[in-house]
Amino acid sequence: MKRKVIFIFTLLIVCLSFAQQKNVNVQYVVKIDNEKELFNSNPSLRQMFDNARMGSNNLQFNLIINNSGSKFYENSILSISENNIKNATLFTGYSGITYQFENNIFQEMNYIEKGTLIKEPLKDNWELQNETKMIDNYLCYKATNVNRIDNGSGKIFNHPVIAWYCPELPYRYGPNGYSNLPGLILELQVRNVIFGAKKIDLNSNINFDLSFLQNVKTISLEAYNKQLEQNAENFKG
Repeated sequence: MKRKVIFIFTLLIVCLSFAQQKNVNVQYVVKIDNEKELFNSNPSLRQMFDNARMGSNNLQFNLIINNSGSKFYENSILSISENNIKNATLFTGYSGITYQFENNIFQEMNYIEKGTLIKEPLKDNWELQNETKMIDNYLCYKATNVNRIDNGSGKIFNHPVIAWYCPELPYRYGPNGYSNLPGLILELQVRNVIFGAKKIDLNSNINFDLSFLQNVKTISLEAYNKQLEQNAENFKG
């Protein structure tokens, strides 16, 4: 009888600890490095890029992690015009809220039907490096990858990706859909865009629900690119 009471008491403690478990909230800031030769042949785009670089200082993103997965979203500091905010987010490669659920990424994307998400498998082909550095008193390790971009007109661009992840924080998540490393990504560089963790709250009350993803309408990135290509052909016609 005594053993049974002890077992029930232990089970109750475990259940209470799970019920009170907090979420993780990582706040990221972003920086767009200058590329002097970028858009030099198009003064209008160059001006947009320069404005975006300045406006990026006012951008802020949050990554929320709970037991089900993660949610990455923009949480801009509204001290500049809405147009400059849009330009800045455009050049960071952010297209909308990104969710990670089980073994897939679900991402909002421009130019697709509202309520439809791009569904992709988790990022793979990471190359783990021996290089390390400290970020906010956390020891981080370097990993590299390539971001393959199809612009919808048959041109493919491969941009270098560098991620700094922290095994001490055992969460396989990161900003803007980059994840699947043995630790939380505290810094991510895709070409000339750098997301950096500014604040890490390991006991956050912020939460979200991923259950809607089980019934949401999705398309693959390949299908999305084909749709863009078809739209471009129709526009030319």
